[in-house]
Amino acid sequence: MLDLEGTICLSLDGNFDKVFPYLPRFGLGLKLPNDKTDVTYYGYGPYESYSDKHRASWVDRFDTTVDDMFEDYVFPQENGSHYNCQYASVGNLFAKGKKPFSFQASRYSEKELDEKAHNFELVPSDGIYVALDYKQSGIGSNSCGPRLAEKYQIREEKIEWEISIRFDNKN
Repeated sequence: MLDLEGTICLSLDGNFDKVFPYLPRFGLGLKLPNDKTDVTYYGYGPYESYSDKHRASWVDRFDTTVDDMFEDYVFPQENGSHYNCQYASVGNLFAKGKKPFSFQASRYSEKELDEKAHNFELVPSDGIYVALDYKQSGIGSNSCGPRLAEKYQIREEKIEWEISIRFDNKN
């Protein structure tokens, strides 16, 4: 739905097929122009945070940039997400969830992070990749530690998600 002020209201009611394993994330991905990189959000920060990894963070309003959100791991991987956000603004994009959501903004696509073996091989994109996630499963895995606890996995039988998105040209 689009309102008179230009806000896009997305609403999803769906059932999860238990035939599949748990989802790593469920949400919406956008690619924005890279000319505006200011970020403001209200959620866990200032460090990256996930459902199973946010004890070093606290809930507040944070002002940062896309570049400062990037975590420079030797092996490129998922990074820079922020858990339990009420709203997030990246450049001209403003998003607000009916329930808290996770979000991420990066100069690197998921494909770029997946295809490169080392951080020095990464090539910034010509845009900003923004993930607005209903939820994201926790980071822990049995690749380098214990198996991800079920409470941090996306396994709901029913998913109900609402998020509003607005592009503001005033910035």
